[in-house]
Amino acid sequence: MGKPGRKRKAGKRTPSGQLSRAGRLYDKGTERAEWKQSIYGTDGSDALGRAYVMGLLGEHGQTLLATGRAIARAYWPIFGTGRIGCTLGGATGSGGEGNKAQEEWLTAQLRIVDAMGIEYRRAFDDLVIDVNADEGPIWLDRLITKQFKQVDSETLHRAIYALNKLAA
Repeated sequence: MGKPGRKRKAGKRTPSGQLSRAGRLYDKGTERAEWKQSIYGTDGSDALGRAYVMGLLGEHGQTLLATGRAIARAYWPIFGTGRIGCTLGGATGSGGEGNKAQEEWLTAQLRIVDAMGIEYRRAFDDLVIDVNADEGPIWLDRLITKQFKQVDSETLHRAIYALNKLAA
């Protein structure tokens, strides 16, 4: 007779004989992560989402959120760091993701913002394009905590103005 196989793990089993997953504890992150989740829900992972949840985007906030996120999703694969797959083909972006039509759409959108001036582009980039996963930009953090300066409010209005132009 051969050697016995692997020992059976202890625990409650399903009717098929597999270990039951019921009752397992899942890691919910740190206290700060739980606190952020309680305030922002799933929209707290970027600056635009935090502004939306706090009601800073105005009455058309959901449209502005969708527009901004579409631009952010398109931006990093196309203009992020990395090589261009082939300068003759239709594939562009780091590692070849994306396509020429998407790059042209994104470039046209960014040209609209560029035409508004450098202050509008900076505000737009801060809110939409720059990666601010946990906090930032600083002017948005001050607006959320209601400890803002007039310039912070003006910066938000510039970013919202640019988003409105792109959403139209």
